[in-house]
Amino acid sequence: MIHKTKGVVLNQIKYGDTSLIVQVYTEKFGRQSYMVKGGRSKKSAMKSNLFRPFFLLEMEVYHREGKNIQSIKEVRLCENLNNLVFDVYKSTMVFFLTEVCSKVLREEERNQELFVFLYNSIRYLDLTEESIGRFHLYFLSKLGRFLGFSPQLNWSDTNAFFDMDNGFFVDEERTHAHCLEKGVSGRLYSLFNTSIDLINSLKMSNEERDCLLRAILNFYALQIDGFTNLKSLSVLHELFQEEE
Repeated sequence: MIHKTKGVVLNQIKYGDTSLIVQVYTEKFGRQSYMVKGGRSKKSAMKSNLFRPFFLLEMEVYHREGKNIQSIKEVRLCENLNNLVFDVYKSTMVFFLTEVCSKVLREEERNQELFVFLYNSIRYLDLTEESIGRFHLYFLSKLGRFLGFSPQLNWSDTNAFFDMDNGFFVDEERTHAHCLEKGVSGRLYSLFNTSIDLINSLKMSNEERDCLLRAILNFYALQIDGFTNLKSLSVLHELFQEEE
């Protein structure tokens, strides 16, 4: 049966001599794999450059429940996201965030709120003229809510330490390794309460930003099996150290 749906490209892999298998988070069906036959061929109507990471697509797809790899009838871009391709900082940010999303977006079912969050975040990243050196912190702090492990925001002067095992703030630093120290806990709380337009107003140094990122990634790793070995993390770190 043919369905129309929007989609967010996560990644693509080569298949055979000329084809692709593309991972897409769709508005209607959640995460799906699609075969693009001849996608790397010069004669193909569906060129591989339509399936760049985080590109936003309007798709007509053949969908069968339980099938591992679906197929595409027609596809076009919803938006021209040129900055995500040609701006080195934005393309590096996309490289990192799509690697994260490829590891955590596993459900093959509709999640409208999650799709809208992804779609709007990607458009913002492409269009903004503000510094994006903290965009990944905002994105990751909000994404967890859609994945079912948003922390309790019970921080106070007394509950000033974030217990990552249990996902809430506690009144004293626990002895286990997954309890954040007071300064990082306070910045994490501020981050979870900050909107995208105010993310750059948070006071933190590059070192504090990187420490906060490590804390968030560790929190993800405690919640999601197999969330390890982010190959793009070192590239992101090196580039954005130069930017600021």
